[in-house]
Amino acid sequence: MRGVLVRDIARHLGVFCESELQISGYQVDSRLVQPGELFFALKGEKNDGHDFLGEAAQKGAVGAIVSKGYPGSVGGLVLLGVEDVQGSLEQLARHSIEEKPAPILGVTGSVGKTTTKEFLATLLEGKFRVGKSPASYNSRVTFPLNLLNRTGDEQVLVLEMGMSMPGEIAKLVEIAAPDIAVLTKVALSHAMNFPDGLAGIARAKGEIFSQTKTKTAILDLECLQYPDMVSSIQAEKVTFSTQDAAADYFLSFAEGRYRMDERGVRAFEFDLPFKAGHLLHNFTAAVAAARQMGMQWEEIERQIPRLHLPKMRFEQFEKSGVWFINDAYNANPASMRAALENLPEPKEGGKRIAVLATMKELGSFSKEAHEEIGRLAQKRIDVLLCLGEEAAPLCETYRESMKPAELYYEHQTLAEKLNEIMRPGDVVLMKGSRSMQLEKLLEMIHVAAPC
Repeated sequence: MRGVLVRDIARHLGVFCESELQISGYQVDSRLVQPGELFFALKGEKNDGHDFLGEAAQKGAVGAIVSKGYPGSVGGLVLLGVEDVQGSLEQLARHSIEEKPAPILGVTGSVGKTTTKEFLATLLEGKFRVGKSPASYNSRVTFPLNLLNRTGDEQVLVLEMGMSMPGEIAKLVEIAAPDIAVLTKVALSHAMNFPDGLAGIARAKGEIFSQTKTKTAILDLECLQYPDMVSSIQAEKVTFSTQDAAADYFLSFAEGRYRMDERGVRAFEFDLPFKAGHLLHNFTAAVAAARQMGMQWEEIERQIPRLHLPKMRFEQFEKSGVWFINDAYNANPASMRAALENLPEPKEGGKRIAVLATMKELGSFSKEAHEEIGRLAQKRIDVLLCLGEEAAPLCETYRESMKPAELYYEHQTLAEKLNEIMRPGDVVLMKGSRSMQLEKLLEMIHVAAPC
């Protein structure tokens, strides 16, 4: 949809406008507007895009889609009034797919969807021109925005689909129905919106398989334990696992190499640049999808050195002799468990320190979920620092081990404590929900020299 005229967009939306200005791109955030772009004045919980039309005009926007009846003009900006700005964004994105179609691979899951999306896109780049969701563009706003901003010459699209409420993924697949859909895992995420817990989350995630256009459903073998979700899938089911050889795609490790079985037959062996179990799980999902797209094993193997992790997803680096694991992008019980279980060993004499922040949006499951992580942490780490009031049950449970644990309510004092206890040779894990912004600690910490 880049390169079209404002009047063409207006005509598609049923709005009269004869402007021949050309559109170079689309934005929903006025701070990101570039010259020639069309701005959507969306109303959110905290902000109203109509309040930022002036900024969009100053930055060179050619026009804006606004609510019908919006009064006046803004700095010469061409305004297209519609009944529903969000609906218009979705309508245009749907039209862009119809105008320039490409095979679509949709990826969702309570954990691992961004990493799996990145792995899958990288593998497919060995054979196709790939378009993919940037960063974590997986919401009802960012998902259609990405579709509008694509180049249109892609041979395949790898699209991430997220949700926090029932029905949200159903909306996304109505915009761009996947030919192949991937479900990485079902876990307690946004559980406050699902009173029936995992069963309800599974049903909502299963919406990715709801379109008749979807011919292949790739899912974690453990997802078969949710009968309501599984029974609704009409597509061919393809399973994957790193734990159970009964899966259609099973990854195991033996004699120094990773071995992939395809439908019970040893298919290929790999050398992989990572060992963490949850990353191997994501890789297996990506391989299963790549194979459905006709990729040969040798083509997949050639792409493996190009695999990389998204930022703040088990991102590892050394600073002054301390090994940091920045897994601060988000957190739920499943991803917390994966991070703790895959911590690298500290150097001789070093200790494992975990900085764990609140897991948000767990509702009635919050106390029990935090306590569960506290019990696991007892076995995995030497010192625990927690951030946020809701993390108190985690901290209290961990203290039962008689190991050091402290609860903090703001970043600065936690950073001061971390600075006090860190020494070269230590391993430090940082993980919490996105709103807790644990990555801020990286700007506040320094490593003391050994005594």
